[in-house]
Amino acid sequence: AMTKAPKPQPIRVFVNPITNAIQAVEIHQRETVEKGETPPEGHVLICLRHGTKDGFYDITFEDNGPGVKGENLEKLFTPNFTTKSGGTGLGLAICRNIIEKCEGEISYQKSFSLGGACFVVSIPKNLEL
Repeated sequence: AMTKAPKPQPIRVFVNPITNAIQAVEIHQRETVEKGETPPEGHVLICLRHGTKDGFYDITFEDNGPGVKGENLEKLFTPNFTTKSGGTGLGLAICRNIIEKCEGEISYQKSFSLGGACFVVSIPKNLEL
């Protein structure tokens, strides 16, 4: 799969949702243990597929954490918004900016397969190869 993007930028776009997924799963497991229950095994699923839009790839980042609360959906990609005690709230805003400069988009939905969060990055294919 070949796309057009400035060399270091895709790394940032991939690292942030993967890190967020791992942290969400860990928080979910910790909260489950605090309730006296057995924590679920953590799962993070990353998939690359031909996009739902012609000429694009979709890269999905899914987890089995708690997902995003409804009241936070509109603020999700806003700079300085975070639900974490140690986060700056810049990660998803920066990702969105990078992806939009590459003429792509990023969106959130509930993961149907794992039950947690699912971020979908749609990025144009490089058809000039």
